[in-house]
Amino acid sequence: MKILILTPRIPYPPYRGDKLKIFNIARQLSNHNSVEILTFYRSKKDLEDTIHFSDYNIKVTTIKLTLIESLFRICLTFFSKRPFQVAWFRSVKMMGMLNKLINENNYDVVYYHLIRSAQYFKPEFSGITINVIDFTDAVSLYLDRFVKIEQNPLKKLFIKMERARIYEYEKVGENFHTLFICSEVDKEFLLKRGIKANIKILSNAIDSDYFKPEEISYDNNRIIFTGNMPYFANYDAVIYFTGEIFPLIKKIIPEARFFVVGQKPPSNIRKLASDDIVITGFVKDIRIEYLKSSVNVAPMRFGAGTLNKVLESIALGVPVVATKMAVLGLPKELSKYVFVAESSEDFAKKVIEIIKNPNIRFELMEEGKNYIKNNFSWEKIVKDFENYLKKELTKKI
Repeated sequence: MKILILTPRIPYPPYRGDKLKIFNIARQLSNHNSVEILTFYRSKKDLEDTIHFSDYNIKVTTIKLTLIESLFRICLTFFSKRPFQVAWFRSVKMMGMLNKLINENNYDVVYYHLIRSAQYFKPEFSGITINVIDFTDAVSLYLDRFVKIEQNPLKKLFIKMERARIYEYEKVGENFHTLFICSEVDKEFLLKRGIKANIKILSNAIDSDYFKPEEISYDNNRIIFTGNMPYFANYDAVIYFTGEIFPLIKKIIPEARFFVVGQKPPSNIRKLASDDIVITGFVKDIRIEYLKSSVNVAPMRFGAGTLNKVLESIALGVPVVATKMAVLGLPKELSKYVFVAESSEDFAKKVIEIIKNPNIRFELMEEGKNYIKNNFSWEKIVKDFENYLKKELTKKI
């Protein structure tokens, strides 16, 4: 198949979130298909990152989108119904380049990544080409949960405004052959809202070659949280854990230390740094950070989709304590490998239980490692995705 992927950001470096997903999907698809990527860049450094795709024979076409252009689009959007996050990536140049590429190439599949890319699809792009959109998460669900915990009146007002726009805009998924989402929870949410699209699951996964378990010594008092720190759900989770849960743990285990591992921590997160709370910032080898820890925590209070931090931790055999919110998007088969807590007190109690009982790491988690390897590798997920596209393409020819 000849496949074009339209994504808002260059999917490199593949450390977290949407970059991680598209990098692995493109890499796996390139094994048996012709893959091209069309994306934005802002700086010279961004352009330098495109060289990494030559290793996989993936052609990358870039369009420059400046910060001033994005801010200008946001200002104009106040007088429309378009979501602000969609306006941020609006570009006449991108529309022109997409038209050019589609006219010059016989793509079998055009894969639009994230709701922000849906604005570039036109009905005339159909024909024998399959046009699919990957929302990844139901943004409306994320904003529904976000607005419930936000205390700042101005922020709450803005979130409500964006949510109303997203509620209307998500119907754009009906224009595509298939709308992909990463969890059954997100899928059901969209269906209940009346989105009449052909919705399929495209799960998050892990690099099974990278996330290989390894027997190394670990600190029994080391608690870890990982994530892209500017992401509001991660930011909030760290504030919640350090303010309400960690003090309860310290009362029972004074030697406990909390490590926040993730790129670009905001100033309010950096201010938390102390002898007992370590803010590492970006680390190149996240696997070692997991393995050095006794327990991984996911104290999420809102969000959507499937958390890679949970999949990665289970794959390495490191126990996870999470809120119910953090695991809603996970398949039910994975629930037995996660300690779910309903309250701050319950969360602290489960972390303490794991620290005091190292056997949990060596018994329960052994089974979990094998389950992730067999069901959530990028090889398997993308192979299933590829087979689906081939089947649907055959129907159109």
